[in-house]
Order: sequence, then structure tokens, then C-alpha cells
Amino acid sequence: MADSAGRERLQTTLASVGFDAVGFPDLTQLMRGWRRVESRLMLIDVDGLCDDWKQVMSQLRQQLPGLSVIVGTGETPKSASIALDAGADEFVSRPWIAAELSARVHAALRRADGPHRQSMTLTCGCCRLDVAGRKLVTASRSVELTGRETALARMMFQSVGGVVSRRALARIWEMEEDLASRSIEQHIYQLRRKIRLCAGADVTLRNVYARGYQLESMAAASGNMKSSVPG
Repeated sequence: MADSAGRERLQTTLASVGFDAVGFPDLTQLMRGWRRVESRLMLIDVDGLCDDWKQVMSQLRQQLPGLSVIVGTGETPKSASIALDAGADEFVSRPWIAAELSARVHAALRRADGPHRQSMTLTCGCCRLDVAGRKLVTASRSVELTGRETALARMMFQSVGGVVSRRALARIWEMEEDLASRSIEQHIYQLRRKIRLCAGADVTLRNVYARGYQLESMAAASGNMKSSVPG
């Protein structure tokens, strides 16, 4: 965050809820300094960042695969989409609200330490979810996921063919359903895009009107339809 006063306010906010924070004014200083800081979570102000933002995220993911990354964005959905697409686990809209920021940080750290990081592989059609590795895998390719996408994918892969409600997904956010709504939509969009990138048309993640979301293998769905047709 380039604004020194803003960095100080953010550090004060984090300190007030029990976190030690070190601030950097820009990406250059961040990349030079983060190696000297033992950190489990990074909070980055995404607006106004340089064009190599995705490259920086890729480096962070490669060198610190267990690091949780939250980005602060403007109010527009486009800002959030850019941040999530670059590899962030979560976004928080400015202006910073202490209670929401604290909840997001605590939730991100719990997810990083929680059971979704244990060794587990789940399957839907040709696509495997490697929970510990945070990635989707098929015979021909692998697509990396963020921590939040992994948590969402795990819930969907554990319920293949069934409908998972928005309320159930909101529990991942550890927030009320209405507050989590926009975040769910953003992450579902990113997860759907990555499933399509990895598995093509074989696996689909679709909206079920007024009910929630459904993950399904199209081959299995086709087989079920054929078996239900009278001979």
C-alpha cells in the first residue's frame, strides 16, 4: 500500500484484533522484504498495482505454497475478479471495516490449518481434486486452486450430483449468508472457469435456481438419463 497513513491505520486495525503486521509501500519492497518476515498471511492492496501482479502472485505461490493471501479491492466486481483470478484466496472491499477484516483473517488462517489441507483426493468424472495439493487434475492437465477455491471444490466434490445450498457454502466464509453472497458468486465463477479449463465439457458446475449449485459429470448424467428411459 503506497499510502503510508493508510498502512499505519491498517496495521493499527490488525494490532487491535491481535495480529502483528509489517507493511510495504509497493510490490518491489514487498518482494525484497517478505522473505525476512515469518508470515502465515499476506494482505495486499490490489488497486493500482503494476502489470506484473499475476507474476508476483505466481512467485508467492511457488515459494510459499502455504501462504494465505487476502487482497483489498475497490467496490467493483471487476476488482475482485482480477484479484481472485490472480490467485488470491479472498478479497475485502475498502474502506476497511475492522470486524469484517478480523473475521476474514481469522477464517483464512483457520482454513490454512484446518482439515481441508489434509491428504484427500475426490473425483467427479475425469477430474480429480487434490485437496492437499490445492489443484484439479485430469490425465492431461493440472490447474492450481486458491485456498478458498479448494474449500469450495471439496464441498462440491463431496456432493457430486446433489445440490449444495448457498447457506451451506456460506459456512466456509463463517459469515451470514447475505454478507457472503457476493464472495460466493465470485469464487463459484472462478472455480467453474477452472473446472472447465481442466475437464472441458465432461464436468459442469451449474446454478440450480433458488436452491444452490450442483457439480456433475456429464457422462454420468447422460448414463442416468438413458437408464431412466423405458425400453
